Amino acid sequence: MMLSSSQQERQKEQEEEIKVGLDFLISHFSSPLFPRTISSEKTEDSQIPVSSREEALTYYRKSEFKDCKINAFYYSKLEDTTIGGLFWHPDLIFIDLDLQDFKSEKALQFALAKTLKNIADKLGSNSAVPTVLHSGGGYHVIQPVDCPVPLESIKNIKEFTEIPNPSEIFLRFAKDFLSNGKADKKNNPSFKSCMLRIPGSINSRRNGKKVRIIQRWNGYMPRITKELIIEFQRYLIQKKIHKKIEQEKIDRERQARRKQLPAGYNMNYYEWIEKLLDTGIEDCRKTCVGLILAPYLIHVKGLSFETSRQIIKNWLQKCDSLRKLDRGFDSRIRDALRSSQSNQIGPMSREKIKVDSTYNTLLNLLVSKGVLN
Repeated sequence: MMLSSSQQERQKEQEEEIKVGLDFLISHFSSPLFPRTISSEKTEDSQIPVSSREEALTYYRKSEFKDCKINAFYYSKLEDTTIGGLFWHPDLIFIDLDLQDFKSEKALQFALAKTLKNIADKLGSNSAVPTVLHSGGGYHVIQPVDCPVPLESIKNIKEFTEIPNPSEIFLRFAKDFLSNGKADKKNNPSFKSCMLRIPGSINSRRNGKKVRIIQRWNGYMPRITKELIIEFQRYLIQKKIHKKIEQEKIDRERQARRKQLPAGYNMNYYEWIEKLLDTGIEDCRKTCVGLILAPYLIHVKGLSFETSRQIIKNWLQKCDSLRKLDRGFDSRIRDALRSSQSNQIGPMSREKIKVDSTYNTLLNLLVSKGVLN
């Protein structure tokens, strides 16, 4: 279908606006600028690595500039978090303040003002002026910081050997600490998934509102202060204590399960999985099918392959109504059930989801849905 001259002109203006917005965000990033992952409406929230600004714009154009995002940190194929920590520095703080988490617009504005004051105060200089974007449903605060080395190389942080990748954990600590705990709890930034909306793009989940620049970063990168590192140490100490308590709980429950009769199971222990089967979720469906539902239905409930397959299919229909499933889930269900039949591994426990940072997204999702508390 041919576009009218006025439509072509609007499209050209919008593309120019996206280019300007993308260049503005890139100015916040440390080298190397590329490769970097992006996403848009057409990528259905999947992250696509791109090697240039022009390649990113190609994807944004195909999505008609809807839900255009770029990762705040460069792309690496390295999976080892320890090695990754040597490459990535936590040199950008991202704070998401979502209107849905506040009683009123006034409360949101107050939280934003307090967050900006904390950034000025806690980073050791009133010169810190971060970028503030209106995302369509709240505010995104973006503050580049001077962090010349990964936090793993700092002596007092090295001591926390049982906590992997402190540099990445710092991103989550900072967003909570600087927002007084008001930042969106469902948004847990990481080096591989710290997606920033492009100014000028359209937020399709917020009635098609445009992402707007409310305040521009002044180019100043405050150094991460000694005081902030001390606060981070306290945070890690609490995390270490909490992890120890959770591990002791896992050990106690594991011992208790060993004493159970092989033919039976504790319904109270698995009640959360039954809740999950009644609850559709928007993300982490593959993890749930492979590590939780298939082994639960096969090993714990002792159901047949076909009955288990139908139960999972019914659950996925609930999930699909919230966000469309990827193709190929039928074969994924069969593979997961076959894998469960061929081994004796039970479903992943709720305790592991809580203590293993790999499953933070899943944990936040299950808590928000009332499946876990």
